[in-house]
Amino acid sequence: MTTIIQKMNPETGLSELRCRLPKQMRQAVTDLIEADSGSEYFYKLLTDHAQIQLLLIEHNPQEHYTECHCFSTDMGDPGYAYESLPLFSIRMFAEMAGSLNLA
Repeated sequence: MTTIIQKMNPETGLSELRCRLPKQMRQAVTDLIEADSGSEYFYKLLTDHAQIQLLLIEHNPQEHYTECHCFSTDMGDPGYAYESLPLFSIRMFAEMAGSLNLA
């Protein structure tokens, strides 16, 4: 399994990330990042022989929000799955799981 974690460089980050993504996810990720030039992006890319998962955090200090995006696909699958939640909601899930001892 390969894992890459980094802050996206504003000038070169998108092109570096695009070359690591499968075709079915590439355009959706590009559209998301290009839609908001005021945000900073951080990502974790997980790959193995069967699946690719991109965890993307979008932080916009001017508009005071942080959104978590998750893209995933199976190798050979022409589609991909996508979910998006604010960081606040992710923290709520983590607290809920912790209170239920589901760690």
